[in-house]
Amino acid sequence: MILLKTLELSKKYGNGEAQITALDHVSISIEKGEFLSIMGTSGSGKSTLLNLLGGLDNPTEGKVLYHGQNIFDMDDNTLSQFRLRTIGFIFQAYNLIPELTVRENILIPKGIAKEKADEKKLAEIGEALGLIDRFNHRPAQLSGGQQQRVAIARALINQPEILLCDEPTGNLDQKSGGNVMQILKMLNSKYGITILMITHDENLARKTTRTIVISDGKIEETGVNESE
Repeated sequence: MILLKTLELSKKYGNGEAQITALDHVSISIEKGEFLSIMGTSGSGKSTLLNLLGGLDNPTEGKVLYHGQNIFDMDDNTLSQFRLRTIGFIFQAYNLIPELTVRENILIPKGIAKEKADEKKLAEIGEALGLIDRFNHRPAQLSGGQQQRVAIARALINQPEILLCDEPTGNLDQKSGGNVMQILKMLNSKYGITILMITHDENLARKTTRTIVISDGKIEETGVNESE
């Protein structure tokens, strides 16, 4: 089943001779439960694509369809709810609030949604990510890998259908990056979460179900991987 689809999606910045085309008429389909990796050189349009898929930015042309509905036809409140409920964002920077505990950082989306903490779900996520004994720690007391796990937990707390990951292992050593990749694969296989991940690491990309390569804002190639 097609979950997300782009139709002739384009994004341009600037005007006249200074205009830059970050994304150039990209059309892709993403199936429910897929683990898709996106590769390309810096400035190729990878992050622009991810931001458009998550409704963080508006396209110059084209559509992003979620279950057949163009998300950019949604009013501001509906689009905000789509980002909050349907999408989980994980970035290279952990973006944790240093003054808050691990538990408080994870629960930030619940506060934004004006909902009480689901203690059962919090415990389940903490257990799955190995964070239960770190809930009362602050970010400065954690390793980089642990901080990224907190960022993943925060992205999961509202039980999103889709995870958008922009270089989630980019700030980590090889071992910690491998651990994060194992967690993402578990979330995909065990919970059926659809994942789109930008990475520069070909070894990590090969562990996903499919890879697309973007060059100069266009899809250069796409291929199915023999994921482990």
